[in-house]
Amino acid sequence: MPLDKMTNTEDYAPTHKSVILHVKGKPVACIIDIENQYDNVHDNPSLRANLTGFLNKDEELGLFIGFQLKIKTNNQFFQFTVYPNDEFIETVIFDERIFIINEKMDSLFSLKINTDQFVKTKSEFDKFQKMIK
Repeated sequence: MPLDKMTNTEDYAPTHKSVILHVKGKPVACIIDIENQYDNVHDNPSLRANLTGFLNKDEELGLFIGFQLKIKTNNQFFQFTVYPNDEFIETVIFDERIFIINEKMDSLFSLKINTDQFVKTKSEFDKFQKMIK
């Protein structure tokens, strides 16, 4: 989302932290959530999730990229606003999955990202990187 399309930048204040864990040598993109309210979410057939990337501007830090992950069921709504590092973004692009974990690093649940907008291979990613430079 371009900066000029943001109507209220306060809606994009960070709410959660991201971290990369390595499981069997493979990087895994995780969002740390303190509140564990997901007992009814994991196997709920009404689950819907939406991942929206955006740019934000800080007077001191300049431009940086973030995303909002919204998870909704018939009874619950969760929203995560995260400003991840480059390794997190690359992991999400290649793995197409985000894990929600608690502070003890226990996995609460994961979401598969289904989209044709992500780059599928390392060679495609390298080509994309050359195009944007």
